[in-house]
Amino acid sequence: MLVAIGKGIELEVDPARLNAEVTAHVMKIGLRNILMDSHANATQKADPEGYVAKSRELAEKKLAAMYEGIVRAQSTGGIAKPTDPVAVVILRLARKAVQKDKAKEIAAAPKDQRLAVLNKLANIRLEPREKFRGGAEKLFAFCQHYH
Repeated sequence: MLVAIGKGIELEVDPARLNAEVTAHVMKIGLRNILMDSHANATQKADPEGYVAKSRELAEKKLAAMYEGIVRAQSTGGIAKPTDPVAVVILRLARKAVQKDKAKEIAAAPKDQRLAVLNKLANIRLEPREKFRGGAEKLFAFCQHYH
């Protein structure tokens, strides 16, 4: 695994050579950093009363997304990108459905915010994932067959 560590330096790391104790430590530090980053924008200055609760909510949401196979989010509008290929298809289906069902709402948003609105609505639409799973699995299998 190639790991970029800054200053243009990349190191090739063989995770299989790390013992269980080191692996557990790396996992704990990595999870801590990812979960800390997830709530960095929930500040006391922005919300003096509710920032701790908001921080917990954002961290729990990030952890739930990770359990779903989603590892990163775009910096603007932030729809998380799943790593599971079927989940990618589910996301595409959800976005298409939102574009169709909420076209007026998306169009009403300022042009520079439309993608963020679409992504937010798609994230909401993804909550009942099972609605899309069957079709997504068929579509993925079809694509795999003809790829």
